[in-house]
Amino acid sequence: MLYIERREKILEMLRKSGNVKVSDLVDIFHVDATTIRRDLKALADNEKVKMVYGGAYYINEMSQWPIEDNPDVKRTINIEKKQIVAQKAAKEIKDGDTIILNNGVTAELILDYLPEMKSLNLITQSLIIAQKAVEKQFIDVYLPGGKYRKKSGMFYGDFAIDAIKKFRASKIFLGILGVSIHDGVTHPAIEEVPVMQALLEISHKKYLIADTTKYGKAFLGKIAGLSEFDTLIVDEELPEIYYKYAEEHGIRII
Repeated sequence: MLYIERREKILEMLRKSGNVKVSDLVDIFHVDATTIRRDLKALADNEKVKMVYGGAYYINEMSQWPIEDNPDVKRTINIEKKQIVAQKAAKEIKDGDTIILNNGVTAELILDYLPEMKSLNLITQSLIIAQKAVEKQFIDVYLPGGKYRKKSGMFYGDFAIDAIKKFRASKIFLGILGVSIHDGVTHPAIEEVPVMQALLEISHKKYLIADTTKYGKAFLGKIAGLSEFDTLIVDEELPEIYYKYAEEHGIRII
């Protein structure tokens, strides 16, 4: 078999199954591992193929460019998935932490699943999250402020960024609307992007909290690359491609 034919067949396998192993391809095509790795490298240079240790996977996600939902709609759609993510996130929060919950329904739901603690510092740009958090006696709330955006319920602007830079946080749980391997972590309101970037910069550990309906979507403003996060907290329907990506980049998935 010519190498061109072999590579075409490998590409077909990748498109169908999403991933291949070098050891399996050696048995199938009766060539050595060096030849297979050379084939995979050639495909990675020209196709949507990403090499990992021991094999490769196919990047078959289709990034959608949706519009930002109305706040009332956000609070009702995919609520079960958001609850799953929020419960998992709450388990990562320890007594004495300084955490950031930027904005959004999933971030807000985390407060519902927190156990009683001695103390917890919370930094947030969300008026709704701040109002809900002050009801818990053990949480000290810090609201850097700025200009209020009614559609998202979030404060933004240069004043907010200057205030955020005065803080340091142990963990950020970033709720977001768009997650994509190609486009990274994105947001529809371009004016809010610098605020989220500032929140990430002051955080030691970076958690991305997004249910799987947010994956494969992209918006106008890019906040960060997916590889910049330490942990992805998701529900049970995350596409296999993201597990492969996480493995390659040393990202934990919960």
